[in-house]
Amino acid sequence: MKKNIIAFALLLPALCAVSLAQEPGSKIALTPYVDRSIDRVPETASSALERKLVSMTTANGFASIDGEFLITAVPSVISISPTPTAPPQFVSEVEVAVYVLNVPEKVIVDQKVYTFKGVGASEQKAIISAVNQINVRSADTRRFMENVRTKILDYYDGRLPAIIAKAQSLSDMAQYEDALSVLAAVPESLDEYPQVAEMMVDVYTACIDRDARIFLTEAKGLLAENDYSGAMEALLQIDPNSTHYSEVESTVDQIKAKTEAAEAGKKAEEQSRLEMMMTRFREKKEQADKRYEDQLELEKMKIQASRDMAISLASPKGKRQSKSSEERKHDIVKWLMGNLID
Repeated sequence: MKKNIIAFALLLPALCAVSLAQEPGSKIALTPYVDRSIDRVPETASSALERKLVSMTTANGFASIDGEFLITAVPSVISISPTPTAPPQFVSEVEVAVYVLNVPEKVIVDQKVYTFKGVGASEQKAIISAVNQINVRSADTRRFMENVRTKILDYYDGRLPAIIAKAQSLSDMAQYEDALSVLAAVPESLDEYPQVAEMMVDVYTACIDRDARIFLTEAKGLLAENDYSGAMEALLQIDPNSTHYSEVESTVDQIKAKTEAAEAGKKAEEQSRLEMMMTRFREKKEQADKRYEDQLELEKMKIQASRDMAISLASPKGKRQSKSSEERKHDIVKWLMGNLID
């Protein structure tokens, strides 16, 4: 296992080069969010607006994961009036101000204002009609998003040493999920990204090794109590990429030996359940071994696993040291609204 991790570190520059050749700059994290507590437009219109923001990020090559930057929109209904037709229709004029915000530093990165008129059978439908006219692929929108991309890349390029230091500090305190969250937001298009990717894998490995030690201790305690099924259940929670996996296999061998010695006295139902878990363990190990056959695919899998862990809102204990994702989003939009009012 240690050999594989060392090989991974050596292959990181090539891996990142392949990734960037396929998707240049496509991994900048920009989180779409509309605060529904803003009493500007109906709830359904807010939902339509958030869908537009999601489309705006994905259509222009941004990754929609929680990170340092957030894209939000503040809608305002300028006017709405019925038409003299029968049955009456409603005409709305809606202004939508789109903001990209630096969440930790509370800075407006860039902004753009759209103004549209919409027509519908009700006031609500007229507002939604106006919101839906935002063209996420228009030349104007693309220029706005490219400007945002440039500013975000400049931000990370200038602050990368501080970002790495922050992630290292969090990792040293065993706050691995938070450390990965900091690193996962760094765009792959930076020249220095291989250093970030290597650190992500180190933190990811430390995290799964921590969990492996917890589950191994639990499994050995259950094994001492002859609870073979419980011990296997604990071992099945351990990631095959852990550096402790040889100890996992050794513990499974002990379970096999003990169950074979006591097989005659075991109930058929319990024996069947244990055999099923043994099969699951073998399949999990075979899948991991198959990944090792293609080293480049293994490296991609490890970086993706690191990112998946980074965007998880909960640690293995079901808690997080920092504020939740929703709280952070709400706080930055509340800050924005306060500045707009001032």
